[in-house]
Amino acid sequence: MESALAMSSMDHLFDHIKQLPTIPKLLHELVKSFNDENSRIDEMAAKIAMDQVISVKVLRIANSAALRRGDNNITSIEQAVLRLGIDRLRSLVIVCGIIKTFNPSPSFDKNKFWSDTFLVATIAKALAQETQTLDPETAFTAALIHNIGELLIQSSLPKEAELINLAIQNGASRVDAQREMLGFDYAQIGAELARRWNLSNSFVDAIDQQLDPLSYQPVSQEAVLIRLAVFISFAWNAGVPTQAIITRFPQQLADQLGLDPAVIDGQLDALHEEGNALTTLLTD
Repeated sequence: MESALAMSSMDHLFDHIKQLPTIPKLLHELVKSFNDENSRIDEMAAKIAMDQVISVKVLRIANSAALRRGDNNITSIEQAVLRLGIDRLRSLVIVCGIIKTFNPSPSFDKNKFWSDTFLVATIAKALAQETQTLDPETAFTAALIHNIGELLIQSSLPKEAELINLAIQNGASRVDAQREMLGFDYAQIGAELARRWNLSNSFVDAIDQQLDPLSYQPVSQEAVLIRLAVFISFAWNAGVPTQAIITRFPQQLADQLGLDPAVIDGQLDALHEEGNALTTLLTD
């Protein structure tokens, strides 16, 4: 495949993008708040309430959880914070903001993209809960944004994206096709976008290192987690039985986090259902 852009640098690639998506102010503030121990629930709720589209989705999510327990309907963002918890609400609002920010071409299967993404994120959170060092909601959010580079390619470089998709249909891997066409893959592009959005280094490194985390020093633990979650998600969607997934688990990655692969036994059905539910609630 002949490169359409012949990108010599990341700056050249981003210069080619006529309209770089701008991170919403609310999204940026929420991502930054992960490292702010003084974040106040009332202030966060007030900011979320100012965005009508996101507020509606937050209330839908809160009520879906409430209905399963037979509780009263949630009617305010403040109540949603109490119902969902500040960390989970923050993560879900972030993905709402990302969905609003990007507008992929009609040929891009957004539902599959988000279904896969939410499954990876729910798996990443479940794995993080089994570690001694990783915060589950931070892991959830890192996994939610791990493939923003793919969204940027599909939204801002539609012609190149179509050629990449054609190459994939002809047998090329996604990463190889992107590197040949653009000079970079979705992980590198996503990390650069995260840098330009001034996200924290922990998120930038997680996105940047996700394809081969053990080749970096220092190793991003979140990147290792994303790699494992992607492995599990891909195998699960391909119909590989849970025991076979455990047997083939990338042991070096598991050792990096002190994880026992058997922790996923019995969880995948529920995680898959949770991912599908989030897709329905957040993408409609």
